[in-house]
Amino acid sequence: MPEAFENALKEEPSITWHHLADPSGLRGRIRWLSGLARIIRNVRPGIIHGHGMRTAWPCVLIGRRAPHRILVTCHGLDPDALKRTSRMVKFSRVRVGAVGPSLVRDLRQHGVAATLLINGVPPAPAPANKRSLMESFGLDPNLALVVSPARLSPQKDPLTLLAAIAEVPMAALLFVGGGPLNDTVAAAIAERGLTGRVGLAGWRHDSRQIIGAATVVAMSSRWEGQALAMLEAAMAGIPLVATKCPGVIDWLEDGAEALMSPVGDAGALASSLRRVLEDPALRQRLIAGAASVASRHSVDAMVAAHLNEYRVMIR
Repeated sequence: MPEAFENALKEEPSITWHHLADPSGLRGRIRWLSGLARIIRNVRPGIIHGHGMRTAWPCVLIGRRAPHRILVTCHGLDPDALKRTSRMVKFSRVRVGAVGPSLVRDLRQHGVAATLLINGVPPAPAPANKRSLMESFGLDPNLALVVSPARLSPQKDPLTLLAAIAEVPMAALLFVGGGPLNDTVAAAIAERGLTGRVGLAGWRHDSRQIIGAATVVAMSSRWEGQALAMLEAAMAGIPLVATKCPGVIDWLEDGAEALMSPVGDAGALASSLRRVLEDPALRQRLIAGAASVASRHSVDAMVAAHLNEYRVMIR
């Protein structure tokens, strides 16, 4: 991420990129807070925009700005932590922008005056070469390619997707992303005898090119804010198979813009994959339906929403 930011900011000389310390552990948190205080003291921003609910109180305590001049974006929130986190943020009195209607509703139910701030993604890049990509991970290029662009974490539930692909012999699966379940997923691949049919790509700078090479993009999440992978698949014209979780059902219509199955149900997810892979007409219908979703989530639309929120804050 820092490398991607630095490359982008070379084209934007009016923007300055400051590095903060890794906030892991007590010493890391102290260094992070000290660095944030120094930047705010030197830059004197009119608005502070934190990403992640946990930035609310540090921005209030160190930013020395009225809470209405601090915006915190909620990109997603574990349902188990919703009540506790909402209580903490409510008393900070900062403005909260949430990326999905479910998040807005849940936060408001717990006393947080949240507003909707959509995600956006740029147009899709040229896709990777499917055959070369699959061969590079030891996958049979004659199979359909299912791509799962997601962090390997309990939230994304990669083990359910792995169990599903075991029931879909006409397809290979490529996980794009790393995370705390990386070793667990690798072991499960070996235990299920799927070594030649499932690959682990880890974190990649070319993940969107990989999405473009997919036959189907699959998401097995238990919850989302507003999944970027969902929008990236729509932008690339790749049909999506997903679970009926918050952050997906808010935006997509089952059967028209994606094919969905219950959360945690590997059999139903496998059935959805088979249907999309075996039915060209269904694939085209899903691609056409998702195109309208993509058109509403451009970078321009996201920027306009944020600029409007900033204007409200400085009135």
